[in-house]
Amino acid sequence: MTRVHNGMTNTLLSVIIPAYNVEHFIAASLESALSQPRSEEIELIVIDDGSTDNTLERILEVQRTERGRNIRVIHQENRGVSAARNRAIAEATSPYIGFLDSDDVWSADFTEKIMPLLDANRADIIEFNVGIISSAGKVIDHVSLIDPATIGHRRCDLPALLDFARVYQVFPAARVYKRALWDGVEFPAGRVYEDAAAIPLVYARARTLYRLADNLYFYRRRAGSITTRATPYTVTSLTTCAEETMERCDGGPLDPFWLAMFHKVFSYACHQAARVDARAFAESIRTVEDTAAHYRVFAASRTDTPKELSFHKKIVTDRRWFQAKRMVKRALGLELRPPVAPPRARAPGNLRGRPPAGNQQ
Repeated sequence: MTRVHNGMTNTLLSVIIPAYNVEHFIAASLESALSQPRSEEIELIVIDDGSTDNTLERILEVQRTERGRNIRVIHQENRGVSAARNRAIAEATSPYIGFLDSDDVWSADFTEKIMPLLDANRADIIEFNVGIISSAGKVIDHVSLIDPATIGHRRCDLPALLDFARVYQVFPAARVYKRALWDGVEFPAGRVYEDAAAIPLVYARARTLYRLADNLYFYRRRAGSITTRATPYTVTSLTTCAEETMERCDGGPLDPFWLAMFHKVFSYACHQAARVDARAFAESIRTVEDTAAHYRVFAASRTDTPKELSFHKKIVTDRRWFQAKRMVKRALGLELRPPVAPPRARAPGNLRGRPPAGNQQ
């Protein structure tokens, strides 16, 4: 039921949508939220981060429709996705917040699954699985964050935090959060993979979780997204996050969680270092080695973590694998390419629950 206070409609869920040069996808993203049951209880906060294409025009077109009245549009100079998300979080007025990237979509039954849990105040964080779609909107894969054996209510205690670290899927949009968890937490500006810094901090504050095995969010795999390329900037962002995580080990009860997160983030930095172009490889290796040296000093006096980090052999092995994979994709014409025309401005038709078995890989 829509909540009314002093004649004003109060929304239950604020959705954070940063947008930059996504003219081909933003309408479908917004429509996937606006077409939901109970969409009148959802506030969409869209931050146009200085787009240079027709993204802002596409947003305003949707805002002018009958269903677009709960869209708030903020235009700012380009400052990056972290600054855009931080601005939107500061503007959010609902007791819960969620994230929807401007090229992704919700499943058709997102609010059917989520809103009753928000009504009942069931948990601090609601978690769910994620499907993967192509640029054209076809379901091609999925990411399993939630073990079906663990669905339902769960305390966000140390075992739950260690499970979170083990799975290490930290993108913000795979959850809905109580707004209060974000007080004082920001995505670090000037980085990529900024979610690896912010989301663990939010989890460390939570007391309860509610887990759903449904694929309620669909991530669009496309050319040009940050996950399709690796640079020294990528590696530096991740090693900076790893060092910050290491510094949170203060002898307290969450040390096992922060140590587990450090090892995951550092491993992913090595993974990205293996993917950079040949000209950037030496620089990326030096960045990883610097963090390993800092860790060596940190670990010298501890008994709960290895004294040294072994990573050189893995980077070399991964690099050979990535180079071979890239050659095969190039030979077969399977490299991701930017879209040449906008897809239809709606969510793909078959986006309820899990992807069809024939589309899973």
